[in-house]
Amino acid sequence: MQESFPPAAGAELADAIFQAIITAGLAVFALVLWRRVRERWFAWWAAAWGLYVVRLGAIIAFLSTGNLAWLFWHQVATGWVALAILWAALVFSRNALWRPWYLVFAVVPFGWAWVAVNSLDRFLLVALPMVLLISGVTLYTGWVFWQHAKRTGSGGARFVAFAFLLWGLHHLDYPFLRARGAWQPWGYFLDIVFELAVGVGFGLMVLSDLANRLTARTDELGRLQARVVRQHESERRRLSRELHDETAQTLSAVKLEIGMLREGAAPEAVDRLDHVLGLVDGGIRGIRRVMNDLRPALLDDLGLAAAIHSMATDVAERSTLQVTTRLEDPVPRAPAEAELALFRAAQEAMANVVRHSGATSVTIQLGQSAGVIRLVVRDNGRGLPVHSDLTAFEREGHLGLAGMRERITALGGTVRIDAEDGVAVVVELPAVWKG
Repeated sequence: MQESFPPAAGAELADAIFQAIITAGLAVFALVLWRRVRERWFAWWAAAWGLYVVRLGAIIAFLSTGNLAWLFWHQVATGWVALAILWAALVFSRNALWRPWYLVFAVVPFGWAWVAVNSLDRFLLVALPMVLLISGVTLYTGWVFWQHAKRTGSGGARFVAFAFLLWGLHHLDYPFLRARGAWQPWGYFLDIVFELAVGVGFGLMVLSDLANRLTARTDELGRLQARVVRQHESERRRLSRELHDETAQTLSAVKLEIGMLREGAAPEAVDRLDHVLGLVDGGIRGIRRVMNDLRPALLDDLGLAAAIHSMATDVAERSTLQVTTRLEDPVPRAPAEAELALFRAAQEAMANVVRHSGATSVTIQLGQSAGVIRLVVRDNGRGLPVHSDLTAFEREGHLGLAGMRERITALGGTVRIDAEDGVAVVVELPAVWKG
């Protein structure tokens, strides 16, 4: 080839060096993404960017020395870059596996570069085949990412697709404009813009993928949490049933037998038998209280409001608290899981009031408004430390509050604690009522 080339200006050399630095940074970025998400195609993109740096290095060497030998290596590196981009696209789209004999293709750019540099005497004939190759591969890569965006709805993939498609078209101006110095420095700047756009798109794809994985993991944890809660409640129901069918029935039979013995007992034994009957009655009441705590029958039979009212009455009888209930009448029946979660929240909140608050009165409110069912348990106790929140209580070992939040959040609700004039536990659930 005997066609002359325009002398390299210092500004053009600086532009080429700047692009090489940016491209090297993208190679490092692709390696970081590969180490982070372990997707093979990122490793191949790191290799492609690395070869692109080699290609730019050949351009820089030619601009610095004017030695035509560097054009040979520029042709070779261009072919390698095109092959690396093509392979990275195939790995991304088809999960293609590497075979050692594929290295044979790396020899093809050597042959073409030798023929182009030593046998062709027109610059267009030398440059055009490699330009068409790298442009075609870049356009194909844009199409690959566009198809991926259509399948997945990934905005990052769509951004990458546009960058590659525009970059592929931009490659075509090389033999006509850029290589003849007619578009300096804008040709380099556009290359840098497209490279950075691809890098940003890759980052967006990773972030989107991580967000999707996090959402899927959160959904999975939510389903697991709901399953654990159901199993827990199933076990409580089983224990309640066994206490009713076995222990409570046995004690009732014992009470009956003792009552029959009392009728025929000597006067001096009646007082002792009355004492025994009192102990049995206390045992039966205790078992019934445990059964009610495990699984209140009123919740299944009459609904949430009746169960909360019964629980509040029981707390008032067993403590010195003045308990007031303000329950919407009538309260629409909610799905079973929602009613159970709200009842357990009220139960846990009342237990905390009795154990920790030092309160003299507590109010339980239950109602529905604006599509939300709201439960509020408010006491007039000593309150909470400043800046306390639910997460802090959980860290301190208040597992009841953690269980309350797990149940409610699994159903799409929220739990918060207001610490003004005592403590108020506020639970809100979407009002998805049965028809």
